[in-house]
Amino acid sequence: MKRARSFCTALLVFVVGAGATAHAQGDKGKKNSDPSPAPARGQHQRGQAPQQDQGKKGAPPGRAQAAAAHQRQQTPPPAQVRRQVPQPVQSSRPGPQQARATRPAPQPVQARRQAPRPVQVMRPAPQVAVSNDVQRQRALAEQQRATQYRQRLNQQVLFSQQQAALLQQQKRNNQYRAEQQYLAQLRQQQQRLQLTRNYANDPYVRTAPTYRYNYGGAYRQTNQYGVDVLRQAVNYGYQEGVRFGQADRQDGWAANYQNSAAYRDANYGYDGNYIDQSEYNYYFRQGFQRGYADGYNSQSQYGSSFNGTSSILATLLTSILGLTSLR
Repeated sequence: MKRARSFCTALLVFVVGAGATAHAQGDKGKKNSDPSPAPARGQHQRGQAPQQDQGKKGAPPGRAQAAAAHQRQQTPPPAQVRRQVPQPVQSSRPGPQQARATRPAPQPVQARRQAPRPVQVMRPAPQVAVSNDVQRQRALAEQQRATQYRQRLNQQVLFSQQQAALLQQQKRNNQYRAEQQYLAQLRQQQQRLQLTRNYANDPYVRTAPTYRYNYGGAYRQTNQYGVDVLRQAVNYGYQEGVRFGQADRQDGWAANYQNSAAYRDANYGYDGNYIDQSEYNYYFRQGFQRGYADGYNSQSQYGSSFNGTSSILATLLTSILGLTSLR
């Protein structure tokens, strides 16, 4: 009896366990077969069940953060948009405001007053025209003076040729070369005198005297054109004196400027214009005497030399001429 009772009890436990297992498997199958999940409690109660919101809420947190970052990159802030606005194209021609901006500012009055002034060069006295009668008299005097000097110059060329031959016989080679150069200059003056000259239109004829000078203890008047010839006479005399003085020293000849043919002639550079021949000869010899002393003694007491050209001192030139302005 006891064995039969134990067997019935074990059989009953087995049947009950098998039924419970089958019931559990049936519930699990129902759950897996249902494809749509149950709606959330809050959405079911509010009546809102949009599929788009459900997709956003159900997305993984990693994808949601990446989408938000991509949206922020595509949408720049307002300040950045303003920086990226393209600037208007500027024309190559400046506008009125830009032209006024690039125009240099005017200098203050005080700066212009403090600017250094240019060096003022001393100009000759103003020229004043003379009457027609005086112009005719001067034109006639100029024509007569040029004719007389042309005849005098022809004689001097012949004399210089004879003097050059004598120096060659004396074997004064340096003095001979100096005389040959002086003769060539006289021949150039002959050619200039052969040119036609309109004395009536010469500016010297129309200009009134503006200076006076001392000649042999007497004062004479002339204008700027005559003053230029006087200065030329002294300077040319000094240059020829230096050359002839050097020639005598190199030849071993005794110093004597009066024996030089150029000193006796004293017409180099004269064209018969603006002053008398005797006046030109006087001032030429004044310069020759001083130039001969510097050339023979190899000194620069009365003048200087620059690039092979000798010139008398300006102070000495003024003293020799004794010029005085009339204006």
